[in-house]
Amino acid sequence: MKYINYILLSLLFTLSWGCSKNEGTSLSKAVLASASSLSFDAKEADSKIITVYADADWVSECPDWVTVSPAQGNGTMDVTISVTDNMRDGATDNPRKATLVFKGATLASRTDVIVMQAGDKYRDCQEYQLSELNSLADETVVSIKNVLVSAITDEGFMATDTEHGSNMYMQGNATVQIGDKVSVKGSKATDMQSLAYVAVDEVQTVSTGNAVTYPEAEDITKTIDKYNSTDRTYISVSGVLDGNKINISGASYAASISDATGKLNISELNGHNVTAKGYFAGVAAPVVKLMATEIEDKGAVETVYFFDDFEWVSQWAQAGNAGQTVENDDANAKAPNIFTTDGIGTEFINELEKVRGYTLVYRNASNNMADAVYLQSNYLKFGKTSFEAGITLPSISGIPAGEALTLSFDWCPMITGSHNFDNTKLAVVISEDGKDTEITTLSHSFVKTDKMAWLHANVSLSGLTITAKTKITIRTKEWDAANKSQRRWFLDNIKLKKAK
Repeated sequence: MKYINYILLSLLFTLSWGCSKNEGTSLSKAVLASASSLSFDAKEADSKIITVYADADWVSECPDWVTVSPAQGNGTMDVTISVTDNMRDGATDNPRKATLVFKGATLASRTDVIVMQAGDKYRDCQEYQLSELNSLADETVVSIKNVLVSAITDEGFMATDTEHGSNMYMQGNATVQIGDKVSVKGSKATDMQSLAYVAVDEVQTVSTGNAVTYPEAEDITKTIDKYNSTDRTYISVSGVLDGNKINISGASYAASISDATGKLNISELNGHNVTAKGYFAGVAAPVVKLMATEIEDKGAVETVYFFDDFEWVSQWAQAGNAGQTVENDDANAKAPNIFTTDGIGTEFINELEKVRGYTLVYRNASNNMADAVYLQSNYLKFGKTSFEAGITLPSISGIPAGEALTLSFDWCPMITGSHNFDNTKLAVVISEDGKDTEITTLSHSFVKTDKMAWLHANVSLSGLTITAKTKITIRTKEWDAANKSQRRWFLDNIKLKKAK
C-alpha cells in the first residue's frame, strides 16, 4: 500500500507542477483517489475508507444514497464512504451503481470512484422474446421463457424461439440437453464479435425430449472471405478440417469451430473433407466462427497424428489481456508471462504440461526460467534477452513403423521497439534414449522495413522412426552458446502428418 501511495503522490506532484501557472482559485489543480471502485452489501453495509490526494481544496459530488465524510477538504485526507440500505417497500431493491466524484478547479483535477451496492437483480425483471434482445443495452436484466435448446457448447448453449425463428447464445454452466425447453434469467451482453448473448444466472427446464428442426443452412463456402452477419444465422461450410479450422481451397479465410462440444468428435476427423453446419458466431480475421451442430465426414484427405492450433489457450489469454504481436506488427502488444501473471499461472501450466503433455525446455533453466515463456491470443511466445526457451511435443503413439512424416508449424521472430527483427534461428531436435538429433535449421530474411508475418515451416522426418518414447522439440538453435542477445519467437499451428 505504501508503494502505491508513493506512486499516487508522485503523480499528484507532477500534475500539480504542470498546472502551477493557473491562478485565481484555491481549489486543487490535481486530485486522485486510492480506489477506483467500491462495493457494498444491500443492507447494513460497513463503511469504507479511502484516501483523497490533492494539492489544495477539493469537493465531492455523490448521489443521495451515498455519504462522504468529510464531503470536502484540503490536501491529502482519509474519507469515509457509507451507503443507505438498498430497500424499497420493505424488500431489497435492484442493485445500484453511481459515480462518486472528487474534484478541484479543472476537468483535469477530477477523479471518479464507482460505487456499487448489491440488490435483488431480478426485482421488476421484464420478460423478453429472443428477437428483442439485440436492441437492448448491455447489462439489461432479462427473463426469457420457453425457448428450445438447439445446440450445446462447452461454455453454454444455443436457444431458439421456434415461433419467431430467433436464436440467441446462452453463456453459462447450466446442464441442458438438445431438445430441452427452458426458461432463462440473466443479463444481456455483447461479445468481441459484436454479437449479442445472455450471461446466464438461472436456467429452469420446462420439458425435455422436444423435437429440434433446423432451418436450411446458408452455405457460405464460396463467400467466406466477405461473409458477416448481425445475427446467429444458421450456416454451413465445406473444406478440410485442420484442428478446429475448416480450410477452403482458394479462400483467404477459414471457418473456426468455436467452443465445440466433445460429442462432435472433431479430433477423429482431422485431415478429412467435412461439411459443418451450425450457428454463426462472429468474424475474427482471418476466420469465421461457427458453433457447430453437426459435422459430416466426407473422407480423409491427409493422415494427421498430432495437431494443435492453441485455440484452447483462449481463456488464459483473455485473463492476461494478451495481444497479437504478429498479426498487428506491434512490439508493444501485451504478452503475459505464463508463470507470474494472475489468472494464468498454475492452472495454465497444469493444462499445458499435465493434461496436454507438453514439456517446456530452457537453455539456462537454473537462471530464472520463468521469464522466458509468454501467452498471446492464441499462440505462444518464447525467449527473452539472455534466455532461450522451447517446447517438446506430447508423446505421440500409433504411427506405423517406417511411415514417412512431415512436421509443420508456423513461427515468427520478435521485433525490437525500433522494429529490428531478432536474429532468431530455430532447430527441430529428435531425442530418444538420450541421443539428440538436430534435424533442420530454420532462419528468416526479414529486414527492418518488413511487417511481421508468420513463416510456415515444413520439416521432413523421413527415415526416422517416431514412437511414443520419441521426443520432438522445437527450440532456438543457439542452445549451448553464451547468449546476451535477443532471440525471441512465436509459435502456432503444430502438425505431424503422413508425408505425401
